Amino acid sequence: MTEPHTWAERVARAIQHSATRHIGVVPVYYPILEGLGLRAAINDVCPRWREIDLGRIGLILTLNRLMAPQPLSRVGQWVGQTILPDLLSVSVDKLYDKRLARALDAIHPFLGELWTSLVIQAVHREEIDLSVLHWDTTTFYFEGEYSESELARYGHSSDGKPKCKQAKIGYDVTHIERLPFVYHLLAGQRTDVTLPVFNLNSIVDLLGQPELGRGKIHPLIVSDGKMVTRPLVAAAHDNDLYYLGPWEENKAVKAALRSVSGAQLGAHQLSYRPQRAVNDPGFEPYQAVWRPFSVTHNGQTFAERGLVVWSEGNQRLDEEKRKHHLKALLNRLRQIQGYLNRGKYNSKKYAAQQILLAQRGNPAKSLVDVDLSGEDRALRLQFAINRQKLTEAIALDGKYLLGTNHPTLTAEQALTYFKGQDRIEKRNGVLKGPLRVRPIYLNNDQRIEGMVFINMVALLAWSILELRCQRAGLSHTGQSILNGFASLYATDQTFTDGSRLYQVGDVSDFQQAVLSSLQFPPVETYLTVPPRMG
Repeated sequence: MTEPHTWAERVARAIQHSATRHIGVVPVYYPILEGLGLRAAINDVCPRWREIDLGRIGLILTLNRLMAPQPLSRVGQWVGQTILPDLLSVSVDKLYDKRLARALDAIHPFLGELWTSLVIQAVHREEIDLSVLHWDTTTFYFEGEYSESELARYGHSSDGKPKCKQAKIGYDVTHIERLPFVYHLLAGQRTDVTLPVFNLNSIVDLLGQPELGRGKIHPLIVSDGKMVTRPLVAAAHDNDLYYLGPWEENKAVKAALRSVSGAQLGAHQLSYRPQRAVNDPGFEPYQAVWRPFSVTHNGQTFAERGLVVWSEGNQRLDEEKRKHHLKALLNRLRQIQGYLNRGKYNSKKYAAQQILLAQRGNPAKSLVDVDLSGEDRALRLQFAINRQKLTEAIALDGKYLLGTNHPTLTAEQALTYFKGQDRIEKRNGVLKGPLRVRPIYLNNDQRIEGMVFINMVALLAWSILELRCQRAGLSHTGQSILNGFASLYATDQTFTDGSRLYQVGDVSDFQQAVLSSLQFPPVETYLTVPPRMG
C-alpha cells in the first residue's frame, strides 16, 4: 500500500466510521428540562426500571416532542441520529416501542404528582405571576376505532375531524408568562359547560401545595364563552377565587345590556386596542360600563359585577349574522309557501313540521311571526318580520356582558385580561403544531394519558424558553429557535485504534447569540463521549 503523503490522507485512512449527529435544540432545552428536574422527579417516584431508568426515557420522549415528534415505533431510530445516545448513556437498541410504551404505563400512576412537582419548580425558578390565569379547552383526534377507550369518544371537534374519535384537554396558562399551570385530560364527549367547577377545584388543589403558600394566592380565572356558569360563581365564592368571562345571553343578561344606553357607553371609551389596530387612525374604541348583576344558585344569591362592553367589530358581526339568518329563514318560508297545497304539503301537519325545521337552530326565528292557517288542501301561510323585536335586537348589537366577582377590577383591566385569552389559544397552536399532540396512535388510555403528559411537559419547556428569550430582550419564538437550530450538527468519527472524536459543525451567529443571551452552556458541553451504559 502506498504511504500517505498528506495529513488529510493519513486521517482519512485512520477513520473507520464517520456519521453526522443532530444536535438541534438540545443546547436550549436540555438545561431547561434538567432545571425542572424532569429526570430526577420521574426517578424519585419510580425506582430504577429494568435496564434504563424511567427518567431518561421521559427526557428522551420530551426532547423528541420538542425536536421532531415521532410515533413510539420510530423514537429509537430518531435517537440514533442525534447526540442523545452518548449524552444520556443509552443504547439505541434498548429504545424499542414496546419498552417505551411500558414506560408510559409505569409512570401513569404518578402523572399528577409529577406535573405538580414540575410546575412548582417552574413557578419558583422562573418567578411566575399566578395572579391571573387563562382557561380553555381543545380537542385532539385519534386514528382508529379505540372501542375500549374511555377517553376516545365522538364529540364536537375543534380539529375539523367529526368522523374521528377524540379526547379533550383543558388547561390554564398564566397571563404574563403564558406558562401552563393546571391541565386535565377528559373524554371527548365532555361538554365545556360541565368543566368550569372541575377546573377551579384543580387550581385550588395545586395552590394548596405548601410550596405555593397553601392557598394564599387567589387568582383571577379568565375564560371564554360558556365557561361562566352559576355553579362556577358559587364555587369561586366558596374558595375565595375570582372569575372573569362572558355570560351567555338570557333574560337577565339582555336586561343588563339594555340598561346601558349608547350615550352612556359613548361616555366611557377605553384605551385598549388589539394589536392589529394599534396604528389604525380609524379604529373605534371599545366602550364599557359597569352594572350590578345578581346570580342565584341553589337558593344563594351573589351580588356580582357585570361589565357591559360594546365594540364596533362585534356590532358589525352581529348585524351580518342577523341578516344571514333572517335571509335563510325568510327564503325557506317563501319556499314552503310556494309548495303549499301540493303533494306532501297538502297536509297541515307536514307543512307545520317543515316550518319548525326551518326555525330550528336559527337565531333569527324569534324575529319572524309565522301563521299557518286553514285545513288540509286549503292551507295558507303568512309571515312577517316583527319590527318591535327587530328593533330590540338591533339595540343589543355589539354588546356583551363580562361577569366577575372581583371587587376592584377596572373596566380597562377587565377587557385587557379578557382579550388576553388568545394567550392560551396560541398555546393550543403550539400543542397541535410543533409538538404534534395529534393524531394519537397509542392503544390504551394509560399510554394516551402518559403521552399527553409528555406533550404538556414539552409545552412547559417551550413556554419557559420563550419567557427567557423575552426577559433577555430577544424577540424569538419557540418556533423561530427550533428553525434556527435545525442546522446544528456534529460529526462523530471512530478511528482504527478505537478512539472517537466528536466535532461541532458551524455554530451560526444566531445560535451563538441565543446561547450567550440565555446564559446556556456552549454546544461543546453536550459532545462528551462517556462510557456506554445500558
